[in-house]
Amino acid sequence: MNTFIEQNKGLIKFIALFVGIFLVAATIAKFKEYRYIGTNATNTITVSGTGKIERSPDTAKISFSVQDEQKQVKTAQENVSKKIDIITTNLKAAGIEEKYIKTDSYNSYPEYEYNNVQCFRAPCPQTSTLRGYRVIHAVTVSVKDLDNVENVLGVLGKDGVTDLSGPTFGFEDDTAVDREARDIAIADAKSQAKALAKSLGVRLVRIVSFSEGGNGYPVPMYARSEMALDSKAGAAANPSLPVGDQSIQSNVTIVYEIQ
Repeated sequence: MNTFIEQNKGLIKFIALFVGIFLVAATIAKFKEYRYIGTNATNTITVSGTGKIERSPDTAKISFSVQDEQKQVKTAQENVSKKIDIITTNLKAAGIEEKYIKTDSYNSYPEYEYNNVQCFRAPCPQTSTLRGYRVIHAVTVSVKDLDNVENVLGVLGKDGVTDLSGPTFGFEDDTAVDREARDIAIADAKSQAKALAKSLGVRLVRIVSFSEGGNGYPVPMYARSEMALDSKAGAAANPSLPVGDQSIQSNVTIVYEIQ
């Protein structure tokens, strides 16, 4: 046995060194696992942060639909397409780029008339007659020049659209604005955590968990303008719509492990 050890000293030292390095690496890796967010911690503090931004919106969205009912679905489709073409042309003339005129949905479905048959016991039979086909094309227009919103509403009112809603004022890139508010909220929470740790005489070790909620901003919804939908209004003045600033707010909660 001793002879074997003597003859293989080099190999044994190499194996021992390899095992040692492996154990050290495993220990470091295990230690790092405990540094990640989400691992259990017994001593913690919880702080909340708020980020708020007041900013003028850069986009207004107006939704509307055009619909028609005919005996033949093809006729209804053709009528709706003609109306949409006219509206699109007029919107372009009003300064709206075609890429900001987007179809939300396009639906065709049959319309029935139901006739109840007089009877003296339930259930009463009900007959239906195919009345025709209805086609509905729903569109959303994004207006980048907010000074042009009232003009666009006037154009849509004169073109006889239905179910006009909006405008809703917001931002073209909502995600970037929300992210900015969240960064402010996180900075606020970190600042509070440092102040609290100093007051308690403890040290912040790591973040155990993070959550956010209440993100977003109030988007004013203006009721549809009866004047804009009334074809009899003719050349009446376009509705006046104040824009104002939007308040974007983010709330976050961070849990720290302390020592």
